[in-house]
Amino acid sequence: MDQPVPRLRIAVASRDGLRIDQHFGQAESFRIYDVTPAGQDLVEERALAAHARGEENPRETIRRMLADCPVLLVARIGPAPQEMLAGAGIAASDLHAGRAIADALAQIFADKTAAPPRTPPDSSGFRLLHTMLRVGDLERSLAFYVDLLGMTVLERREHKKNQFSQVYLGYGGGFRQMTLELVFNWSREGPYAPGESFGHLAIAVSGITRLCDRLAAAGVPMPRPPRAQRHGSGIVAFIEDPDGHRIELVDAPDGEHAPD
Repeated sequence: MDQPVPRLRIAVASRDGLRIDQHFGQAESFRIYDVTPAGQDLVEERALAAHARGEENPRETIRRMLADCPVLLVARIGPAPQEMLAGAGIAASDLHAGRAIADALAQIFADKTAAPPRTPPDSSGFRLLHTMLRVGDLERSLAFYVDLLGMTVLERREHKKNQFSQVYLGYGGGFRQMTLELVFNWSREGPYAPGESFGHLAIAVSGITRLCDRLAAAGVPMPRPPRAQRHGSGIVAFIEDPDGHRIELVDAPDGEHAPD
């Protein structure tokens, strides 16, 4: 009996049909390709205007109209829409921004259809980066970790657009050792319940796209597929362990530690 020919449907945001050059939030249509070992075929172009329903949010329209496309390639996408699409089984990526569509499709097809290796990944360069905790009172938490436990503030950021504060704490080794990330959401009212404050673990990895393809093939939930960081040249992804705890995977040059 003949084996079925592997086929992967990929949506692309492109202005000219040659390169991946359009941001997710700006795209008004998407080109749909079917990719097989023999090559790639343009199936159709789907426009938001033709699929919208009344006052439907454009993101919801895109999620629905691309439901048959497990991969979406864009020039830029934020973490919120990426996670929304991942929940619908659509892995949106901006890692191929600016590339020729034909080259990107060929590489993704090869990566997605390759047989998973039987040996464990090479983790010789992996290391734990930080643990993220949400806190209800940032100054109170800093007094505890700095004044009582002797930690040092390594970095502090105020994110006005997304309305939260972010502080990294550590000991003598700085970012060369595992650190603690505290996040205070400005709109939060009241304390967090036990267990509600845990955010994620972060692990420095290498070869993140190959690792994530391998994890996806093993059925590991991936609420945020690999994407470029807004600040820095690294790539980040979020997966979940068997108990639903989030793990941030960070593939970044030495010295770049912070998540997007």
